[in-house]
Amino acid sequence: MIREAVPEDALYIENLYRMLLPEQTAIQVSPDRLKRIADNTDSFLYVYEEEGTIVGTLHLHLCMDALCDDRPFAVIERVIISQEVRGKGYGAKLMRYAEHVATSRGALKIMLSSAVTREDAHQFYEHLGYNSSSSKLFKKYL
Repeated sequence: MIREAVPEDALYIENLYRMLLPEQTAIQVSPDRLKRIADNTDSFLYVYEEEGTIVGTLHLHLCMDALCDDRPFAVIERVIISQEVRGKGYGAKLMRYAEHVATSRGALKIMLSSAVTREDAHQFYEHLGYNSSSSKLFKKYL
């Protein structure tokens, strides 16, 4: 089942983020932050819950765009499915769900980022129709 995250999901999401970013030691997901995300009408933190256990998460942001009428663009970040259940289609279902939400809100496009070392994830995204050859992502941490 896919649903929006609630404050009680904080520890589960934090553990998934630790799988996604094992080199980072400052990972902390607070219940208060999850509530603030839920209160933001343009930000959606989804979890995939299977048999009472959260096995995946994805964060979708809708961003207003001055270029294309009232159509926003969407950004997907921090997609992670627990290693124990990868290959069962949960990631694809999460991505399609986020695409549906973005489409229903009129989004023109969806962008996502993925660490250069996550080659399996890159193949997964390409299989879902995402193209990495048309753009290059730059980041600067502040």
